[in-house]
Amino acid sequence: MKFTVPPAVARAANSEVRKVTSVRLNRVIGGGVVAAGVLAFVALGAAFRPGGEHEQGFSSGSGWTALLTTWVLVLTVAAAAAFGAVGAGSEFGYGTLAVGSQFTPDRTLLLSTKLAVAGAFSLGTVLAMEVLGGAAMRLAGGSRVPMDGGFYGVLIGVALAAVCWAVIGTAVGLVLRSPTQALAAVLGWAVLEPLIWITARAIGFGGLAAVLPVSSTVGAISGGRYAKSTLIAPTPAAMALLVLWSAAAGAAGWWFLTRRDI
Repeated sequence: MKFTVPPAVARAANSEVRKVTSVRLNRVIGGGVVAAGVLAFVALGAAFRPGGEHEQGFSSGSGWTALLTTWVLVLTVAAAAAFGAVGAGSEFGYGTLAVGSQFTPDRTLLLSTKLAVAGAFSLGTVLAMEVLGGAAMRLAGGSRVPMDGGFYGVLIGVALAAVCWAVIGTAVGLVLRSPTQALAAVLGWAVLEPLIWITARAIGFGGLAAVLPVSSTVGAISGGRYAKSTLIAPTPAAMALLVLWSAAAGAAGWWFLTRRDI
C-alpha cells in the first residue's frame, strides 16, 4: 500500500517549513541551543563524581554543573516557546499569513501544519542537543556517569515540554497577533505563575498550583525529583497536564484564527 500525502497538506507543510528555515534568527537560536546543551553536558560529565552531591544519579544531582545543566534545559524549553510565539506573531506584521491563506484556504489545515512544523523543529533541535550532549557527557565522564532511568526520564520530559511549549507559543502568537505581546505573555506567565504557587499554598490550596502549565513543565522535566511536592505534579501526571495545556492553547488558536480576518 503506497502512502501519499494530499497535495494541499504537502503544499501547506512546505510553506511552513520554508518560513522557519528562511529566518536566520531561527538557525542562530537552534544552533545556540545545541551548543549550550553540549557544553553543559560536557561540564557535567567532566565534574561528575559518584557519591556526595551525585549520590542518587543524574536527575537528583546537585552542584554547579548539575545546576548549569538544569538551567540550560529550562532555557531550551523557553526558547521553544519564544520560537513559536515570535514566529506566529510576526506573520501578521509581515503579511505572510494572509498570503499563505490564499494558497491554503482551509484555516484548520493552515493551523495544523503551523503547529506541527513548530513542534517538529523544536523536537528536532532538542533531540540533536540531547544526543550530542549525551555522547559528549559520556566521553567526558566515562563510565562513572550513570545514564540511568532518571537521565532518560529528564531527556524525554524536556523533549515533550519543548514540543508542547512550541505549540503553546505559536497559539499565543496567533491569538495576540504580535510577536512582542506574544513573547511577553509567554515569558511573563513563567514569572507570574510561581507567585500564584506561593499564594495558593499560603491559603491552603497548594494542590491547585500543580495543574498550572509552568508547574506541569517543572514536573515533566524533573525526572520525578519533586514527587513529594504539593506544588508539582508527579512526572507522568505533569506530562499529561502539559499535553492538555498545549491542546487547549491549540484550540484557542483555532478559535481565533477561524473567526477573525487575517
